[in-house]
Amino acid sequence: MAIIDATTEHRLPDGSVVDCMNPGETEIIYREIFTDRVYARHGIEIRDGDTILDIGANIGLFALFVNRTGARANLLCFEPAPATFAVLERNISRHALGHVRAFNAGIAGARGEAVLHFMPNFTVSSSFRPDDSAEQAERNEEFTINALATSPNRLLAAAFGVLPRFVQRPIARAVMRAYAKRVAVSCPLVSVSDVIREQGLARVDLLKIDAEGVEDEILAGIAPEHWPLVRQVTVEVHRGPGQLAAVESLLRSHGFLTVTEASPASPAEPMVYARRDSGR
Repeated sequence: MAIIDATTEHRLPDGSVVDCMNPGETEIIYREIFTDRVYARHGIEIRDGDTILDIGANIGLFALFVNRTGARANLLCFEPAPATFAVLERNISRHALGHVRAFNAGIAGARGEAVLHFMPNFTVSSSFRPDDSAEQAERNEEFTINALATSPNRLLAAAFGVLPRFVQRPIARAVMRAYAKRVAVSCPLVSVSDVIREQGLARVDLLKIDAEGVEDEILAGIAPEHWPLVRQVTVEVHRGPGQLAAVESLLRSHGFLTVTEASPASPAEPMVYARRDSGR
């Protein structure tokens, strides 16, 4: 309960109020979703009647974004961390998102249970597959430098931005250590195909995946008969060039056209946008 009791109300830049666990983290997510529109670029559309799977829903800001588009979409949100899920439910209730269904489960390649390495001080980095390699530490450092340099706190951003790189790096590493606490939490897992079968979905118009390192596993677990039901995919890839190549190859093998670009929030973690190739 201590983690949940630490939640607070936070006013977003657009004036709306949400429940959150970490206001600074919430500002980063808001900028990524609402300002940079990282899940709705390169022809990705959200339309009336669409069915959307939000994998890695966190506190529900993507659900708010979908609601702001005006589209009456059927949105299924999946968040494995119980503490974060509780905040997600509060925001669904606070903003009367009657079209949203929330599930306290992780999405993986198959049904089961796994340990989530939950990070209460920076919940979006919680992962079933934590990566403590030097390469991932470098990607995390680049993310932190970018977050500090583009902070909504203009004084902080200006002061940090003028520092030379050799000074920025140790500051970023100190910030990372402050947010590095992990708590092991056992969570249920289901696959995308489990969801399609159990929820009776006739289609998935948008599969949005931000799962901190298990993106390739999630996609690989979709049964062959369910791929034709998927119209669009957005994936944030967290584990470097090898995982990126696997994600792009799998999507193209199932008839998608893909565009890959660096995420504005984290240039070392690319976004992949996939739409059906209507000519095939």
